[in-house]
Amino acid sequence: MKSLFFATATISLMGLALTGTAVYAEPTPQQKFACNTGYSVPECIRQLSALREALKPYHPERLGAWTWVLVKSADWKAILLSRALNADSPAFTVLEKRQTFLEEALFVRVPNRSAELLRFWSVPLDKMLDFAITHELGHAACNMQDEHFADSFGRQLREGQNPECAAPHNKSARSH
Repeated sequence: MKSLFFATATISLMGLALTGTAVYAEPTPQQKFACNTGYSVPECIRQLSALREALKPYHPERLGAWTWVLVKSADWKAILLSRALNADSPAFTVLEKRQTFLEEALFVRVPNRSAELLRFWSVPLDKMLDFAITHELGHAACNMQDEHFADSFGRQLREGQNPECAAPHNKSARSH
């Protein structure tokens, strides 16, 4: 059984500080997992466990030091809109800070928001988490913002391929 410990974490989101309960698990000490404010400890543990399981086939430890942050759906759109990001996106990556943020609706059904995601992305809800993390891994693994590249990289990961970062690196600070 993996050992877990809890700590308070402050995650800086492009000037916006998000504070919440962080759960760190061994054996990947470079991979940090956190839940933003609003999560109960059991809810945080459940969703972070689901995230770790979903990431496992894609070997996120290859990224080195990286932080994965879950954000409640009630807070999600305001954060994205305040940063001029697409409010229909359920995940985004801040390359320069080595952080990926994921919306709660990827893990549990959230009234209205789950239907919005289904309509916008045309991806079944039970596949949405895998779709989002493989896309974000395209940004993270190759340190690039390009959305088409991240889509292609993610598709290849989901198909069991081992995609490469062939395009020149684009070190822009935001991706989604």
